[in-house]
Amino acid sequence: MTIRSPELSRTKKSAITYILIGCCTYKRPEKLKTLLENLQKINYPKDIKTEILIADNDIEKSGESIVENFHSKIKIHYFSEPAKGLSNARNKILKEGINLGASHIAFIDDDEIADTNWLLNHIDFYNKFENIYISSGPTYKKFVNNYPDYIINNKIFQVNESKKLGTIKKSCASGNVFFPLNIIKDNNIYFSEVFNFSGSEDIDFFNRLSELGYTIGWNCNAINFENIYDERANVKWILRRAYHNGYSVAYSRFSCNKNILKQTIYFCEKFITVLFDFVITLFSIFTGLTNFVNMQTLTVKNIGKMIGALCLKKTTYY
Repeated sequence: MTIRSPELSRTKKSAITYILIGCCTYKRPEKLKTLLENLQKINYPKDIKTEILIADNDIEKSGESIVENFHSKIKIHYFSEPAKGLSNARNKILKEGINLGASHIAFIDDDEIADTNWLLNHIDFYNKFENIYISSGPTYKKFVNNYPDYIINNKIFQVNESKKLGTIKKSCASGNVFFPLNIIKDNNIYFSEVFNFSGSEDIDFFNRLSELGYTIGWNCNAINFENIYDERANVKWILRRAYHNGYSVAYSRFSCNKNILKQTIYFCEKFITVLFDFVITLFSIFTGLTNFVNMQTLTVKNIGKMIGALCLKKTTYY
């Protein structure tokens, strides 16, 4: 039997002809307004049709009046997605984008701000690297208040600046990413509803695309920013996010290709890792609170990977 490699079976990379900037929102009208104001100030390609698509996951449509009353220099499409859940909202953008005939999607979150050349740098990267389908950029965190160092310097908020332009990634977040819609349409791949209320739906989604051969590349030039507020600037939120990030990595790896032997080996490896992490965490408290919380974060993430390998039902944390 001949097994086709992902490189042979994947959809061809499409030319950029029509871009939609996609944003999900849920009961954050003021943040949505701030984002729309920001998108009026960034630079756009002169020869490529570019529009904005909003998917409102609030059944009361709290974002609708913001869009209707907003005077935008580029067209804004507004859609309501009453089925609650972040995966549902993201899928709404993908499906409506396909219906509108867009060739590419640039995802940004409603609590983020794009750099002036954010979109142009995504376009330039996509055209420059022939074998990379998905352009993944950094999201730098801006803390709105004064928080302790162990929060500000936690790894969950840091961008790995050591990665070079074009570095290949296994997966990525959806808050700053650019990719062609034909790979979605041709493969019928969407965000999994399993992650609707837990987050990390993007890690799973892009991991599955990567497994099919749709290469993800690190684009350090396409920058955006995210404000971090009190509800996230605390150890409880950090550890919950770390757990779900770890869970998603393992769940995505094994849920579609279950192999009891490989899952058992992976589980045991992570179990041993967690034991070592736990010991190091105990000693790290003597090296400062920042190191201690970072080790807690790493330990909890590996616990998430361990549990994720069992492919149990995802729990809610949003």
